[in-house]
Amino acid sequence: MLTNEQIEKYNITSDSLNLYNTVNKYYFIEPGEKADYWRWVVSKGTSLDCYVIYMNDFNKQPIMKLNAKIDIVRNIIYAFIKPVQSQFFYWTLLLLIIHKFNFKKPIMKLILYHYVFRTLGDIVDGLCNGFIKHYFSISATGECANDIGNTERSPLKWFISRQINSFFWYIGEIIGDWYPLLRTKAVARDKSSLRYVYITCILFNITKISIPISQFFLSPTSLYTKEGVYDNAHVEGYYNYYWFIQVAIIVASLLYDLSVYMALKKNLFDKSVGEFGFLKKFRTISEYRIVVSALIGCIGLPVSLVTAIAKVALYNNQYKELNFTIEDFRTVVNNVQYMMIFIDQILLIRSKDDSTVETYGGSNNSYNGGNMSSNGYQFSSKSNKIDSKKAMSKFGNSNSSFVNSNQNLLKNYTYSGIGNTNNFGMLSNSNYYLRNDSKDSMLESMIDVKENQNNWNYN
Repeated sequence: MLTNEQIEKYNITSDSLNLYNTVNKYYFIEPGEKADYWRWVVSKGTSLDCYVIYMNDFNKQPIMKLNAKIDIVRNIIYAFIKPVQSQFFYWTLLLLIIHKFNFKKPIMKLILYHYVFRTLGDIVDGLCNGFIKHYFSISATGECANDIGNTERSPLKWFISRQINSFFWYIGEIIGDWYPLLRTKAVARDKSSLRYVYITCILFNITKISIPISQFFLSPTSLYTKEGVYDNAHVEGYYNYYWFIQVAIIVASLLYDLSVYMALKKNLFDKSVGEFGFLKKFRTISEYRIVVSALIGCIGLPVSLVTAIAKVALYNNQYKELNFTIEDFRTVVNNVQYMMIFIDQILLIRSKDDSTVETYGGSNNSYNGGNMSSNGYQFSSKSNKIDSKKAMSKFGNSNSSFVNSNQNLLKNYTYSGIGNTNNFGMLSNSNYYLRNDSKDSMLESMIDVKENQNNWNYN
């Protein structure tokens, strides 16, 4: 109980002093008092005196009461608009619209479950941040500490937002991590290589789920000392292990990415695409985007490793009170890989649409009403070489009437796709044809075509 000096110092009113008789002392674990697990979880502090001082100031300021009521409504609203605030919301909505809300597709199920689980985590975290703002304890200097500077200062907040809620976040991430596996499975011809992809994916998932499991080792009963002071040294000791688990996650991620790369290499990268630039490969080749995403993920390894080593070194050199983290950086690098899922799906749909347009154009390879026929032209996708002199000769023999009316146009004629009424077809039994404005076509990812072979100039 407060001393007379403290009562005078803080100008404690009689109503505030009456709290000692009306407040349920079960929720306050005083220094030296023993308490079980669940009492620590629901506790409001380790100092009833600090609670009385806080409520004394609170009741003297009507504006604080009004703000508290407004905060209740505001925090509820903020928590439930978390799904819209999520960086994945509009990407997910866009893909749902494009796929016409067809949830039978495995990819759409993956994207939806990834979004739902991570959003549930955001909602719970928002509610915790809004409603669990105070824990009444004594600081190391003997002063009252009421505000929760970090999650670990409140046993209830730690229990809900970390020990329970972390499962939502990490399960959502694990579901998103299956995307490279599904894409590799879709294109891999060598099924034996998939075995290593499955093994490394499982290993990657195990390391990730170990994070929320590890947080049960930091019990709410151990966050404060017997004197009721926040035990920062003990908490930082846990985070030394936490960051080494993060390093293990990144190493497992690299093994997973490597197995995906090796599986794709047998199916894609042996093809002749070496002359394509980075942006063209990124636009047209889905598997190339997966590899780029993996390389971005590699950035996190050295940073996390240095952080883990630095925290252990500082902890062992009596810098236990030093509190720093790069969690935001880890989250940014991590989310880039999940963003790549949406980018990949949109570019896949775009490539599919381009291929559909080309198929339509390639099947309509004749001219009516005085226009020329291109049935005499045959191209080989194996050699990708065209003899313009022979082509001109054949052209001249089969289409003499066209030359008389379009002689000037013929001199500058180029092969083109849609958007040019004078288009030449390819093989009559082929769905592909060369076009000047189809640089994003998936055909370029399968055939080694040089830029100067895309245009024929007749002189």
